[in-house]
Amino acid sequence: MNNKITESMLVDFFHGELTPAEEIDILKWKNDCDENRRLFEDVRKEYLRVRWGIRSELIKGDYTSISNRIIEHKRRPQKKRWMQIAAAVAVAAAVTGLFFVLEYYNPALNTPKNVADFGPPSSTAVLELSDGTRHRLGDEKKHLQEKNGEQLSANSAGLVYDKEDQLAKNNKQTEAELIYNKLTIPRGAGLYKITLSDGSIVWVNSDSRLEYPVHFSAKERKVRICGEAFFEVVHDEARPFVVESGTQYVSVLGTKFNVAAYPSEPVFTTLASGRVKVTSTKNAQQVILAPGEQSVLNANSGELSTNNVSVADVVSWKDGITSIENQTLSKVLKTISRSYNVDFDLSSFNGNNVILKGSIPNDERLEVVLSVLSKVSDVKFKMSANGKIKVER
Repeated sequence: MNNKITESMLVDFFHGELTPAEEIDILKWKNDCDENRRLFEDVRKEYLRVRWGIRSELIKGDYTSISNRIIEHKRRPQKKRWMQIAAAVAVAAAVTGLFFVLEYYNPALNTPKNVADFGPPSSTAVLELSDGTRHRLGDEKKHLQEKNGEQLSANSAGLVYDKEDQLAKNNKQTEAELIYNKLTIPRGAGLYKITLSDGSIVWVNSDSRLEYPVHFSAKERKVRICGEAFFEVVHDEARPFVVESGTQYVSVLGTKFNVAAYPSEPVFTTLASGRVKVTSTKNAQQVILAPGEQSVLNANSGELSTNNVSVADVVSWKDGITSIENQTLSKVLKTISRSYNVDFDLSSFNGNNVILKGSIPNDERLEVVLSVLSKVSDVKFKMSANGKIKVER
């Protein structure tokens, strides 16, 4: 490496601790030759791995954790250089209190060229009005009108409905008479924010659909979710807020909670504040959650169970971060599939044997995310002829 540009300087560059002049020197050095560009990307990926705090544990066949296990395998001659990079990154991590575990390095990542085309998820959505017309929502400002005259506007900050007045609150419409809209967030589209007519705010995750009335009835405020959404519900004692998700419904007066109800998966309801009642539609079983508790509904049996969780980890997605706390590689890849609209083939590798911890920023390109996961999990990603990304050792 050029005597002037050190690996430690590259770490400082990614950490934002260089002067403008030093940053220019780094960029000039990077563009000098392919070797410099490769090293620049190597240090960047290692820096991201540390900054995200991702680490992994391998699980035995009986699925018991192996603590502090050292995996011995062949390493390339670059080992010394990567240990130096890791040490430099560790210093930067220590400054910000980041957790660092020196993992083994597998430089044989086969990131397919196609993967480089997957950019970070973008905030886009498709809105279907009551007459069936569809409108793509993104950064562009849009003003739309429903058949009842209801005004709604959309821009980069999300979708907003006109706030209902007291007359609307007291309307006598039955549920059958309500005008419904559908907001769909496709796979690979990131999250989207919507402000309902009562002032409640909903963050809808990728690969999810929210159905809701333009104005709520006088008796209740009912919406339907397929996928995942975080609700910040305005208090209204006279009109409970009800979230239906096929096999369960959640009833609240005013609170903050998260519902993850993807098809063919358990339904997770996590309470951030307030109080909610979760009811199974199969057997009428009910549980009342306190802040920090999560209910898990078995979609087949309809049975409800509860446990304590980190709410911050569960709802981190709405702040642009995918938090990974003791999750299997299989589950992490399922989340990535929704975020980037890509499918993985795990037929040659048991993704349940790797447990991951850390976090992934949702504004990264797919190739960077897979590169970091490859390093900490000791797996390779290859694009298959069928368009899926194959995962293997």
